[in-house]
Amino acid sequence: MHSPDQLKQTTFAAGLSAEELYLQIWEREQAHTQTRWNVTTFFVSISFAIFGFSLQTVNSPVPPIVSHSVALAIYWFAFVLFWRFNSFTNCLRAYLREMEAAGRVEINVQTRVNAAMRGQYSKWLSTLNLLLYFGILYSVAVGLLWWQRVG
Repeated sequence: MHSPDQLKQTTFAAGLSAEELYLQIWEREQAHTQTRWNVTTFFVSISFAIFGFSLQTVNSPVPPIVSHSVALAIYWFAFVLFWRFNSFTNCLRAYLREMEAAGRVEINVQTRVNAAMRGQYSKWLSTLNLLLYFGILYSVAVGLLWWQRVG
């Protein structure tokens, strides 16, 4: 990654102004975020569909614990994908903040977003943490359901 001091040379070599480069990085970050949510939503939806279908099936050829386990595995796969995509997004956002802090651009979108999102519960209520909390709750609920059916 280039430092903010090297940014000016990079933009001249690319033929872009710092603002144009900033906006292109911001657009990439937005597109990446959209992809991250599309992928996550797809896999979480599949997980819930399998789980819901397994609850409605009577005398299924597959034991319910297998269906529930597959549903949970897909959910946690979606969580790991979200986590991985999120690290790249954080990298792009940090680069935008570096550009803003170095005074290379007059745009300060990322700094304003960070200020607006900062609060007492922001760390605990991040999207990644909310997905983690729900995944734990989902896993416990499936475990209790299986325990109730066995017991």
